[in-house]
Amino acid sequence: MKKTTIRILKYATFFIVLLICFPFQLSAQSRGVFLKGFVRNAETSQPLTGANILLKKLNPPKKILGAAAGTNGYYVVRNLHKGAYAIRISYIGYQSLHDTLHISGRVNEYTYTAELNPAKEQLEEVVVTGDKGGATTLEAGRQTVTPENLSHISTPSVSGDLANYLQTLPSVVSVGDRGGKLFIRGGSPDQNIVLMDNIQVYRPFHILGFYSAFPQDLISDAKVYAGGYPAKYRGRLSSVIDVSMRGGNKQRFEGAATVGPFLTGIRAEGPINNRGFSFLASGRFSQIERTAPIFLDRKEPLKFGDQFVKLQNASEKSRCAFTGLHTYDRGKIDLKRDDVFQWSNYGFGGRCVTLTAGSLSLLDVSLNTSYSKNSVGTGGNPEREASIWNINTSMELSYPLKGNNEISGGFKSRVDKTVYTLNEKFENIRSGDDFLVRFSAYLSMDLHIGPNIDVSPGITGGGSFDYGLSLDPRIRAAWRPFGNQNHELNAALGIYHQTIVGLSDERDLGSTFSVWLPTPLEKLPRSWHAILGWRQQIGNLGLTLEGYHKHMSNLAVPIWSNFARFTTAMTAASGTVWGFDVRGEFQSGPIYAYIGYGYSWTQYETHQQNLNSDTQTYHPPHDQRHSVNAVISANLGFASMNIRWQLGSGMPYTRPFGFDSLLPLRDLQDPRDGYGTPRLLYDKPYQGRLPWYHRLDVSMKREFDLGVGRLTAKAGVINAYDRKNLFYFDLFSLRRVNQLSIVPFAAIEISTK
Repeated sequence: MKKTTIRILKYATFFIVLLICFPFQLSAQSRGVFLKGFVRNAETSQPLTGANILLKKLNPPKKILGAAAGTNGYYVVRNLHKGAYAIRISYIGYQSLHDTLHISGRVNEYTYTAELNPAKEQLEEVVVTGDKGGATTLEAGRQTVTPENLSHISTPSVSGDLANYLQTLPSVVSVGDRGGKLFIRGGSPDQNIVLMDNIQVYRPFHILGFYSAFPQDLISDAKVYAGGYPAKYRGRLSSVIDVSMRGGNKQRFEGAATVGPFLTGIRAEGPINNRGFSFLASGRFSQIERTAPIFLDRKEPLKFGDQFVKLQNASEKSRCAFTGLHTYDRGKIDLKRDDVFQWSNYGFGGRCVTLTAGSLSLLDVSLNTSYSKNSVGTGGNPEREASIWNINTSMELSYPLKGNNEISGGFKSRVDKTVYTLNEKFENIRSGDDFLVRFSAYLSMDLHIGPNIDVSPGITGGGSFDYGLSLDPRIRAAWRPFGNQNHELNAALGIYHQTIVGLSDERDLGSTFSVWLPTPLEKLPRSWHAILGWRQQIGNLGLTLEGYHKHMSNLAVPIWSNFARFTTAMTAASGTVWGFDVRGEFQSGPIYAYIGYGYSWTQYETHQQNLNSDTQTYHPPHDQRHSVNAVISANLGFASMNIRWQLGSGMPYTRPFGFDSLLPLRDLQDPRDGYGTPRLLYDKPYQGRLPWYHRLDVSMKREFDLGVGRLTAKAGVINAYDRKNLFYFDLFSLRRVNQLSIVPFAAIEISTK
């Protein structure tokens, strides 16, 4: 233990010294006159990644210099000389900026931050490329999701939602329309990390599967890595969902109120002063518990909501923000059961992205904390409850090299506290708590080798006093064989480790309870990813084909028994995942269409000696072999229409083979009258398959100009042809539990202009 501690301290000291020296070493290379700054949205100060910056010397005329805004909208133009320059900054969907700069030559560093106003009239025809988002912008597991993408998916609310959009992507599996769990390319929910402005959110998806903490009108964009994610992310085996929330409008006050049978909400935003301070606040509250008996003629005991606030200040040289989030969920997954599930999230944090004086380095620092708690039980008496709390600090530096190349690195520290109490029906009460301190650091590069090859190597390392050190090398690459962005071969390869794991009862799809704790195994869970894909753009039609393979080891899975119980007794398992996605996306004028097919194969293997066999090989309950999603969105002039159809093959479940009775001998008064508690006995794990699933959702939306504001009305139907889709089969009562039947809805939103 002492040697491990000394090694960790040595590594930590080395990385800290490296990062302190990093900007000073690079600043020594920053000779000559250069221009740097940010390109942002003038209303919300959100960065416009990919904006074009062009400079032309006016007298005497010289060649045009240029750059593209990178992460955080940051750009650098080198090799400037004394004189006047015409500058032009442009971005699709925004009004271009034209200005004149005068370089005196007295200093070697100039700052120019541009804020572009959204175009009043959108282009009639936009091809979805780059960071504009879209399903076929997939690049080695990475996809950018924008608010416009969310608007294409039919959702029982006026605006779209990230949760509903993610479920349209191939190889993203949701076990049902209740429960708030997503499985991405064979990974379990605890193997996904969800970040909101660098703050981790453990349970962001609401108990009703259409909604999350990230509605369309609050997010700026989301980077979704279904695998192969770069070195700056650490701590999960499967995927990353990195959501950036937009800032409030700093030019004018705006507000909106939404009313519907599922959800009501209010949003307000505006400037705090004339020096770049703004606020954005939102609150949403579910109504289905009250309205279901009236509109659906049945009970739906589901309650959920979220509250969000963001305070932001944007100046010429920095953008700083404070973000806060609270979510809560409560309800019954199955009306016939007494179990009531509850969970909540709290997240607060500050983040500052700033230019460094005398250097081209960009500094990104943050401090945040998050807390999540979930429980299950009857009424106000939970039988099981668990919570996790963490506090994080991070410092990241990025430096633009010549030729639009970039090098970046960062150091992070983290403290986790987990607590759980289990009062299992067939077990004694168990409780536990853990305290874990970790650190990590990374270094990565984005290199352009010639005009057609991009390579992004990186390495991340870190550890804790309990589990030692681990190093994860990773690389992403892209090749454009025909010399343009319309044809690209991309790939990713990497190693990943995870320290904190979430345990759940996977045999019971009617349960959403999970326990977070440091891995109970001696070795950390580990995975490696390999991804290879092709992206093709033919006019307005985008096509992608991507294959992937994951191998996982040291997975902590519950020791299997023949009777139902929640247990923290774990054993090691290995897992293999492979599959491919095919996507097609078409957008021209008012028409948008998308179709995606995913094939996925997931298998676990574990060594256990309590089922008449030393080795158990099985497909876990999220192993959905086939999935199809089709979306059509059209502007009909008088209204817009969204249609979505989805199809999925059946997922595995465990068959029963009988019942017995548990006799509580300590409390037994008379053996002749005590028959014990009935107990279900399970067969070998996941040998059966549920039926196929399919559903059609349709909605229409229209806007009305009220002069001082705008009214948006939306109506539609979920599960339009009333398919009786199976949620799960309750083995205890031999009873079928279906997902939502046909659900008509209507909602309105009143907003200021």
